[in-house]
Amino acid sequence: MTSLSDHWKGLRFNRLDFDRAYVVDQVLSQTPRSRVFLVRRRGGSQQTVMKLRDRTAVNRLETECLRSLRHPGIASYLGHGITRDRRQWLETEYIDGEPLTAWLDKRTRVEGKPDESVGRSEAVNVFLQLVSIVQYLHCCGWLHGDLSPQNILVSTGKRGVVLIDFEHARESGSSTEKVVPRKHSLSYASPHELAGGRTTEACEQFALGKLGFLMLGPCDKQANNGLEMALSRATAAEAHARYTNLFALAHEVQTAAGTAST
Repeated sequence: MTSLSDHWKGLRFNRLDFDRAYVVDQVLSQTPRSRVFLVRRRGGSQQTVMKLRDRTAVNRLETECLRSLRHPGIASYLGHGITRDRRQWLETEYIDGEPLTAWLDKRTRVEGKPDESVGRSEAVNVFLQLVSIVQYLHCCGWLHGDLSPQNILVSTGKRGVVLIDFEHARESGSSTEKVVPRKHSLSYASPHELAGGRTTEACEQFALGKLGFLMLGPCDKQANNGLEMALSRATAAEAHARYTNLFALAHEVQTAAGTAST
């Protein structure tokens, strides 16, 4: 296993003497495209997230997207730049939360858990928060590009659900970018994307529907036809059979959940 010091020795950070200004506390992830670190300024305690991209994985849209967004459900942009060896770095807010799958797993293992209707209500609330975040993103003209459990955090306190990792962000409705067949998070990719098509808002609705089944399925041992029908429509194979927008999906889920709890 590569040590933290080995990771650090392999980096040549930016012209602003990053290595003198920051301390790396943890390596959060490493892929062929980028490395992500949990860092803090020397002498301080505030932690942030620093992403260092490979030179062949430049994505200006990730930075542009995050700079333009202001939402409690999206990790805030803090800064960006270029290293001496021409690599891009991007600093964002650190969110103290757990991945969606870990949150779901913890809920199913807790002894003395409230009855199923309470568990379902909690899961519905998390799902609707996620839909609201993606609604905001679409209204701002952006697509996340990788709606999947590892990019969704459930934090404690008032912050709630937070969407992270905009590495695959795209401008909504853009027809000029080159179509690249989707190779990531295939379990949440729509048939259109699997066939090599460009990600659209309808594709992201499909991903949300799949996430809804993941979140709401374990909480609903008594059949809830309303919720099942809403999520089935969101994940219809043909885009035209889905909801016209995410507001309609959220309303249908909220209505079905309210009916089930009465």
